[in-house]
Amino acid sequence: MAFALALFVELLVALLLWFLAPTIPGKDKGDVPTVFGIEGPSGEREAADRKEEKAQERKAASGKPKPAPPKPVEPPPQAPEPPVVELPPGFVRMTRSEYRAADIAGKGSAPRAAPEGEAAASAESGSRPGDSQVVGKAPNGEPLYAAEWYRRPRDAELSPYISSRARGPGWGLIACRTVTDHRVEDCQELGEGPRGSGYAGAVRQAAWQFRVRAPRVGGKELIGTWVSIRITYGNVKDE
Repeated sequence: MAFALALFVELLVALLLWFLAPTIPGKDKGDVPTVFGIEGPSGEREAADRKEEKAQERKAASGKPKPAPPKPVEPPPQAPEPPVVELPPGFVRMTRSEYRAADIAGKGSAPRAAPEGEAAASAESGSRPGDSQVVGKAPNGEPLYAAEWYRRPRDAELSPYISSRARGPGWGLIACRTVTDHRVEDCQELGEGPRGSGYAGAVRQAAWQFRVRAPRVGGKELIGTWVSIRITYGNVKDE
């Protein structure tokens, strides 16, 4: 009973609070909020400004744009005058073609003549002008021509083959067959001076380095023919 009585009292209190709660305005369906707009002096001024801006835009659209003023054209810079160069007395002016013709820096010089007595010297002409001179017969009986150097041998190429028997000046004479690239082969000893000096053997051993021109007959080089090569030695130091 006490529990039922307490529950009943709580229900009564809840109903009392329900009916006594205040009503929130705007919850009824008929209540609709109304928004009022107020325009003062500032609103009128803004409207007038907008009308004036539109009028200026229409006037600008109807008028033609003014052309921009032309930019001034600057004169091109003038090149400074070249300085006056005083030429030395006797100076000769030459064109480019004349200067090339006079340039001798890239032109080869004439070959140096071989000393008298060596086979490298150009001997008297043969049967026709320009033909190599025949100086004898080769070991196989063919004509033996005087050799003409394509490149003279250097002392460093000759000295390693000098015999220890060589005690002074002398010479060595050999006969070789010409091959391509201005070289020789099949060299044989023909003579030397003084006898027993070994100069002929020294020339033969160094001949693989020699560069000689093939004999010319009728304007043609005869590769495979024989040439005589003579080397003259100066003072030789004892080894």
